[in-house]
Amino acid sequence: MAEKETNTPKTLEGVLHFFSETGTEGGHWAFQDAQYISFVDGRESWSYQGLHVLKDDDFLTIYDPADREKTVWSGEILLQPYDLFTQDARGFWIHADQVGINREVWANYFFREYPAQLIKKDSCSSDRL
Repeated sequence: MAEKETNTPKTLEGVLHFFSETGTEGGHWAFQDAQYISFVDGRESWSYQGLHVLKDDDFLTIYDPADREKTVWSGEILLQPYDLFTQDARGFWIHADQVGINREVWANYFFREYPAQLIKKDSCSSDRL
């Protein structure tokens, strides 16, 4: 008898960060899967395999770094996109804002690398830019 397939989305554990590199023309709100964070020679190393740029309809839960039992924000991602080089957060160009939350509050979660859980809308789609 064949094993029954499940459509239960996978919950990823990790941290938030502001992803920007040459060619992105600004930064993206992103999540780093903890499975792809390692320590090499005493230094933290993040693999691109664990990089998830947030997309509309992903579900994100953000925790207080001092008390990981406390949720500081939880909800569906709904991004307000911007034209290149028109909006910034803390002096860094951004491509979008999360609808319904103050930009400075949102940016703080990412620049301070808050712990989080992420459920991708479509775990089969590519997260690459």
